[in-house]
This record gives sequence, C-alpha cells and structure tokens, in this order.
Amino acid sequence: MARSGAGPRLAGLALVAGLVGCSNSSGPGSFDVSGHWTGIASLPNGRSTSADLQQTGTAASGTMTVAGAFVSTALTGQVSSQNRTLTWTLMRGCEVWGGVATVTADGGKMSGPVDIDRSGCQPAQSDGSGTLTLTRQ
Repeated sequence: MARSGAGPRLAGLALVAGLVGCSNSSGPGSFDVSGHWTGIASLPNGRSTSADLQQTGTAASGTMTVAGAFVSTALTGQVSSQNRTLTWTLMRGCEVWGGVATVTADGGKMSGPVDIDRSGCQPAQSDGSGTLTLTRQ
C-alpha cells in the first residue's frame, strides 16, 4: 500500500520543485536599472532630469542631474526585485534628496515621489516634494 501512494507524493514534490524554480524570476537580479535615464522631476515645476545608473546585486549607484537644481550629483540606492523599486538618495549641499521609484514590468520606465529634506540648511528652508518620471534610453 505504501508504494501506491508514492507516485502522487513524488508528483506533488516535482510540482513544488518546479514552482520554486520558477519563483526565481522575481528574485534578486531579475531586473537591472543600469543605464541612461531621462525625464522630468516635477518639483512642482517640471525640470529636465537625467540619471546614469549602475547596479551590482541589489546596490545601485550613479549620478543624477536636475536642470536648474544641480548637475551630475552622486546618488546611491537599493533595488527590490520583489517590489520592482529603486529606493535612492543623494546629497546636494545641505539638502538630502530621495525617493522610491517603481520600475515598469518591461523595465523601460520608472516613476515615484521625490522628497527634499532641507532641515540641515542655514538659514532654515522649507522642505520640498514632487514626482520623478524617467525613461530608459
């Protein structure tokens, strides 16, 4: 009797193993934000923006330029393949810029909120926020 139940159990294990193997497609490294990106930072006015990004594992780095604000400033970030997001931050003088951009399924666009923390600035300045929308070139 034990032998007759082994077939369905083995088939079930094979199915589970197959599903676990497929789940890797949404795991780390399944998409890459490396490349040249261009678009708009709405802060609240639209400003031409570009970013050159590199990714190693889940770590991202590179530079970002926002017209009228700063040129080629270093940024760092983390990529989440599970959520398809890039969480990034950069320092510009006394300001800390950052956000979480969601990357489209095809990897061609990313967008999300931008927050500007000016609490370290003297004299004190109000914080800012907006939206970043970039397209891979």
